Amino acid sequence: MFKFKSLYLFSYGLILSAIVGILLGLFYSLQSTLIEIFWQKATFGGLLDAIMLVVVGLVIIISRHYFGPLPQNLGVIKADLKQAGTANYRYVLLQMLIPAVILVSGTSLGPEATLVSSTFLYSIWLADKQRYVAAHFDDLCVQSIGTRLKVLATPHRYLLHYQQPTTSLTKVATYQKKALIVTYFLNGTAWLSGVFILTGQPSLIIRLGQSHWQGRDLYWFLPLVLGGYLLGKLWLAGMVGLRKIMQARLTNDQVRVLIGGLAIFLASLFFPHILFSGQHNFHLFTTIWQDQSMLFLMSRSLLKLILLTICLNTGWLGGDIFPVLFASTAQGMAISQLFPQVDSLFVIGLIAISMGSAILEAPLVAGLIMVILFLPPNLFWVGIIATGIVLGLEKYRQHHQARREQHQSQGARLHQSEA
Repeated sequence: MFKFKSLYLFSYGLILSAIVGILLGLFYSLQSTLIEIFWQKATFGGLLDAIMLVVVGLVIIISRHYFGPLPQNLGVIKADLKQAGTANYRYVLLQMLIPAVILVSGTSLGPEATLVSSTFLYSIWLADKQRYVAAHFDDLCVQSIGTRLKVLATPHRYLLHYQQPTTSLTKVATYQKKALIVTYFLNGTAWLSGVFILTGQPSLIIRLGQSHWQGRDLYWFLPLVLGGYLLGKLWLAGMVGLRKIMQARLTNDQVRVLIGGLAIFLASLFFPHILFSGQHNFHLFTTIWQDQSMLFLMSRSLLKLILLTICLNTGWLGGDIFPVLFASTAQGMAISQLFPQVDSLFVIGLIAISMGSAILEAPLVAGLIMVILFLPPNLFWVGIIATGIVLGLEKYRQHHQARREQHQSQGARLHQSEA
C-alpha cells in the first residue's frame, strides 16, 4: 500500500509539473508573439507606439489597483512562505497575462521575472495540492472516481499548507525530497521546452562569435575581472541614486506610470535597440554593432541601464537579468577597443560577467547565463573561473557590509543606553 501511495503521489506530481511547464511556455510564447505582431511587423510610426503605450499604461494602473504589482516580488513570496507556509497564488494566471501585455510596450525589461515568480508560486501550489492528497489518501481511495477527479483537478480547493514538522527529517528523507523537487523541475522544464519547439520560438542560445584567445591574454584576466566588477558597482550606485530620486519625487502612481511610458516612447523614437529585454538583440553584437565606435557602445549601455531603472521604478515591471547582461556586453565590446592586442571576445566575456554580476549582485546567475547562452565554448572555463572570482568578491562585500551594519547597530544601542 505504501509503495502504491508513493507511486500515485509521484505520478500526480509529474502531471502537475507538466501543466506548470506548459503554462509557463505558453506565457513566453504569448509575450514573444505579441511583441512580434505589434513591433516587428508594425508599419506605422510613433502614433501607434503612443497609443499602445497609453493602453498598456492603463492596464498597469488598473491591475495594480485591484491586484497589486504583477508579477509578485520574489522576496514577498518567500516571506509569505516562511510566515504562513504558503503564498498568494490566486492571481498566478493573471500574473502571466498582464506582464505579457506590459512587455509588448517595449519596456526595457524581460520575461524572466514573471517566469521565476510564477515558477515559485506554482511550486508552492503544487506542494499544497500534493500535501492534501497525501493527507487524505486513504479516504480518497474509497471515494468514487468523480469525487477523486474533483479533488485532484480543482485548482483553488483541496489544499493543505505547509506546517513545520515536530521532528526533523532523516538524511535519507531529505535527499528524497530534494531529488523529487529536482525531478519535478526538470519535468516542467522539458514540457516548457516542448512548447518552445511547437510554437517555433527562436533559440535562447546566441553565440557572440568565435574566440581565438591565447595564453598571453591571461595576463589581462584579473585586471579585466576586477575592473569590470568595479565598473559594475559604479553603474549600480548610479542606478540606486536614480531610483532614490524617483522615489522621492514621484509619489503618485499615475504620474510614475506616465513617466515610464514617456521614457519608453522616447527610446522607441531615438534608441529602439535598447527596448525589450535585450536577449534577442544579442545578434547586434555579431552584426551591425561590430563596427560601432566606443562612444556609441558605451552610450547605448548607459541608456539601457537608465531606461531599465526608470521602468522598474514606474510600474513597468519585468526582469532585469537579460537587460543588465545586454548592457554589460555592450560595455565589454566598447572596452575591448582599448585592448586591440587581446582577443576581443575574451575581453567582452570577462567584462560582461564581472560587470553584470556586480549590478545584479548575483554572480552565479550572470556568469552561468553568459557562459551557457552567449560565449563561445572555448571560453567556458575562462567564464567559470571568472564567475568564481566575482562570487568570492561579492561574498566578501556582503560579509563586510553585514559586519559594518552590525557595528553601527551596536554603536546606536550603546549611544541610546548612555543617553
